[in-house]
This record gives sequence, structure tokens and C-alpha cells, in this order.
Amino acid sequence: MGNFEFLKDLDKDLYGIAFEAEQLFKDGYFEQCMIQTRRFGECLCRKVMGNSALPNDTFDNMLATLKDTPQPSEEEKEFLEDMYFLKKSGNLSAHSKKSSNDANAGKTALECLERAFEAAVNVSVFRYNADKSVLNLVFDEELLMTGKKSEAATLQEEYNAKRREAKKSSKKEKSDKDKNSSEKPKKKKKSKKTNMELYEEYLEAKKEKSKIFKNKSLLREIAETILAGLLIYIAYLLFFTH
Repeated sequence: MGNFEFLKDLDKDLYGIAFEAEQLFKDGYFEQCMIQTRRFGECLCRKVMGNSALPNDTFDNMLATLKDTPQPSEEEKEFLEDMYFLKKSGNLSAHSKKSSNDANAGKTALECLERAFEAAVNVSVFRYNADKSVLNLVFDEELLMTGKKSEAATLQEEYNAKRREAKKSSKKEKSDKDKNSSEKPKKKKKSKKTNMELYEEYLEAKKEKSKIFKNKSLLREIAETILAGLLIYIAYLLFFTH
């Protein structure tokens, strides 16, 4: 068992190249491991390009084409960076005049495996439509050397899964909040009044009207009385003061 098991059911050819690269590293053939990861990167690049890659296109040609992609995503930028590293390291090892399988070569070979792993994880999800849980995987050095997964890698993958889920929930909450804030508040419907309530309103209105009518009648009587008094006084002045 190795770090590239997730490729087994997606692409057997890629899995085979990666598996061989890990075996070369385990056996201490670091330069050969770097050459193999370069081969892996070239094949991965061709898979990503699909029919856009011509049969005679070199690794350089394909990378140049991918580099010209307008507005590349962060994943695409990382992928290109990994591919250039694999190409450079593999070329240096292939054209080296003397073998160098020392500690420094081992360090570079390990980084090549890690970069190949990261690139393969992203491609498996975004090119092969693998389950997104693959994105939680981490490169495990203990798994590379012993074939057994380390506890540290398992804990890291569990942490990655929780972090991705929390990020997903946060995005959903923000989206729901934005959606709710953009919606116009609904007008409350007026409740329909019962017949009893309508009748009570009618009686109240009738009382008010009756009060107004009574007030008007009283004022009219007072006005008429005052007017009559004035008329009598005027008549008195006309007839009894001469």
C-alpha cells in the first residue's frame, strides 16, 4: 500500500508509474525516482489537456500551453508549479554525469513524490470527478516506507475533513443570509373581520353620529332663542322709546 492508492481505480497507468516511483525511493534509487516522477508529471499533464495535447507534444509544449490559460485558478497555478519542479528535477537527474544518491538527492526525490501526490489529488477530483473527500488526503512518509498509515497522517486527514466541512457550512450560511437580505419583506395580510366585529363597529359609528346630531340640535335651539330675544328688544326700542 502506498500514497497513490486513490489512483488505482481512476487510472491504472498513472497509478503504476507512481507506485514504481515510490518503490525506487524505498530502495534508495533517488535519481531514478526523480526521473520517474518527471514521467508521472508528463503523463498527468497529458491527461489534463486531453484532446488538446497532440501525440508529438513534449512536456515543455504542454506546460507552455497550460501556462497561457487566461485567469488560471489557484489550483491550476499550483499544478503548473508542481509540474515545472518535477520536470526540472527529472531533467537534472537524467542528464547528470555521475550518480548522486546521497541525502540531498533523497530530499529532492521526496519533494518530487510529495508534489506529484498533491497534483494527482487535485486532478483526480477536478479531472476524474473523484469524491471530494480525496482532497483531505495528506502525503504520509511512514506509509511510503512501511506500507502502513501513520497516526499523524490519519489525524491530519480528519482535521482537513472537518475544516472543509466548516468552510462549506460557512459559505452556505453566508449565501442564505445574502439571499434573505435581498428579498423584499412580505406585507402582512389584513385579517378578515368577523360579522360580530363589523356589527360592533356599526353601533359605535351610529352612536357617534347620534351625538353629533344632538349637539347640532342644541346649538340650533340656543341660536334661535338668542335671535328671538334680539328681535323682541329691537321691537321694544322701536315702539316704546318714542
